[in-house]
Amino acid sequence: MYKTPVRLQLAIPTALAALAAGGCGGAPGGAGGAPAPLRVTVAGAGLVPDQATGFAVGPARVVTVAHVLAGGGAVRVAGRPARVVRVDRRVDLAVLAVAGLRARAAADAGGVEVLRGGHPRALAAHVRRRVTATVRGPGSAVVRPALDLAAAVQPGDSGAPVTDGSGRLLGVVFARSDAGRPTAWAVDATAVRAFVSASSASRRRPGS
Repeated sequence: MYKTPVRLQLAIPTALAALAAGGCGGAPGGAGGAPAPLRVTVAGAGLVPDQATGFAVGPARVVTVAHVLAGGGAVRVAGRPARVVRVDRRVDLAVLAVAGLRARAAADAGGVEVLRGGHPRALAAHVRRRVTATVRGPGSAVVRPALDLAAAVQPGDSGAPVTDGSGRLLGVVFARSDAGRPTAWAVDATAVRAFVSASSASRRRPGS
């Protein structure tokens, strides 16, 4: 998980209700209700694989963060082999194909949908504001819409969906801060919707 990688610009205070109104209803293209979190693992050079979180966006399709795939190792979702379908590092999102996986709804909604001890849990979170985040990497900087969250996320929570009390998707966690009060950042649902829509469109094209 990225740590303190962002510089926030043009911070615009906004109510949670206003964000929810523009969010996705549950998992985009998936089951109703809040999307259930899934464990994503990527084999690395060491004995312990890199970990992130994902969620289903339809039959056999899962969204997670792109940065967990940087090492290029074998990917698994909930223990099943997965194939990388689409990656957009500008918004730090990826779509994975997982044969036999079905979209499921989480039991609880409202917060960051994470896994703790292998069990799903809605982690308490508060959307402070919608921001423009500048994410800096080696020799590059990417600007994208994001949510500034009051949430105590942990390593491995990148890719976790952020939902409102009705299960509507508000964003996808991509980074956290170790400094001061618990803070996390999430890709705004508008960017998630656009990414998922583009991925679906590419699947429908002949030869894709």
